[in-house]
Amino acid sequence: MKAFTFKKYGSSDVLNPETLEKPIPKANQILVKIYATSVTAGDWRVRSATPFPIRFHSGLLKPKNTLLGHEFAGVVEMVGEEVGEFQVGNRVFGSMGMKSGTYAEYIAVDVESPIAKIPEGLSFEEAAVVPVGFLSAYYFLQKVNLKPGMKVLIHGVSGSVGSAMLQLAKAKNAYVVGVCSSKNASWVKDWGADEVISYDNEDFTILPKKFDLIVNAVGKTSFREIKHLLKPEGKYMSNDAVLSDYLDLLTQTLGGKKEQVIVGIAEQKKTDLRVIQSLLAERKIRPYLDRVYSFDEISAAHTYVEKGRKAGNVAIQIA
Repeated sequence: MKAFTFKKYGSSDVLNPETLEKPIPKANQILVKIYATSVTAGDWRVRSATPFPIRFHSGLLKPKNTLLGHEFAGVVEMVGEEVGEFQVGNRVFGSMGMKSGTYAEYIAVDVESPIAKIPEGLSFEEAAVVPVGFLSAYYFLQKVNLKPGMKVLIHGVSGSVGSAMLQLAKAKNAYVVGVCSSKNASWVKDWGADEVISYDNEDFTILPKKFDLIVNAVGKTSFREIKHLLKPEGKYMSNDAVLSDYLDLLTQTLGGKKEQVIVGIAEQKKTDLRVIQSLLAERKIRPYLDRVYSFDEISAAHTYVEKGRKAGNVAIQIA
C-alpha cells in the first residue's frame, strides 16, 4: 500500500512516499481503506519536533514511528473474528488517540478505539477532520458545568478545536465571544458566535466584560494574561497551554485553591465520539473545512497548516 513516511525530523520535505505492507486485522480489529485523513497541529509538530521535548516521546534523534496521521475516514474492508459492531462496507471515521498511522491507504484499527459510523450527508473529507477537534473540545467542556446564558470567550475560535468549542457551547445555549483574525470573522459569526473580536483590530485582553469560561485554543496567551476577564467562579482552560499555565495549575493543586485552571491533553473516548456522531446526525454541529489536498500534496498541506493561518481544518484526500 502507498504511504507517506518521515525518517528524520525537519520541514515538510521530509515526508516521502513509501510502499508498505498492507496490514492484517487482529481478532478485535477492523481493516479500513482510508479515503481521507487530515493535517493537525500534532502532525506537523511531531514531524518537525517542535517543541524539542516532543523528541522524548517520539524519538530523541529520529522518529520511532515514521507514519504520521491521527484521524481518518474510510470504508471497512475486513473485520476480525471477534468484531460484531462493524461490517464490511460500513463508512467509518475515527481517531488514533495518542498513536498515529493514517497517512496510508489502509489501517487496522482496534474497535475499542474512538471509531464510529459516518452519519448520512457527511463526506469522507468532512468526517476525517471531526475526531481530533471535536473530541478535544468535548473533553474539556465536560470539565465545566456549562449552563444556558453563561458567557464564554474563545481565543482561537477559527481553529479546529476553537470552532468545535464554539458549536458545542452554542448547543448548550451559552453566549459565545470568539477571538480570531479579521479574515475569519465573517464565517465565525455565521457559524454561531454571538460576538466576534478581530485581534488584529482590537485588544481583547482589555474587554470590559467578565466571563464564566475562557478557552485558549491556540496557545498564544496565558491564564496570567487574561485571568482578570474571569468572573470570581470563572474557569480558564486550554488544550494548547503555555508553560506558565502548567505552573499555575501546579500552584492551584498544591495550594488547595479553587479550580480555575484546566489544562492538559484531551482523553479521546469512543463514548464521546458517539455523542459527536449523534450531534452531527442531528445537524447541530459540523466541521469547517478550509482546504482539501490530494495525497501527493501532503507536504504542501503540512506547510500550509504549519504557518498557523488555516481556518478550521485541512483534509487529505487519499482515495
